[in-house]
Amino acid sequence: MNDYLVQEEYKEYLVGVRVIRVQAESKQDVLDGDYEMIDVIEEITASGDVEETNLIDDKQFLAGGWTELVRECDDLGEPTE
Repeated sequence: MNDYLVQEEYKEYLVGVRVIRVQAESKQDVLDGDYEMIDVIEEITASGDVEETNLIDDKQFLAGGWTELVRECDDLGEPTE
């Protein structure tokens, strides 16, 4: 078996708690969801998990100076010439 390097795009699902500043007519409006978010004040907690990955199969979407969709590599993950 040969080892290869490829690129994939991914989406992360981030879950966290933060303090935000909002504007509303009353406290009850805030509780009812009738407000406008103004600013994030503080990130309290955050954690993320990769939810979806997709192999990049079009050269125009490659990043980091790559020109090949698939690169052969050695056991350490270093590209071979």
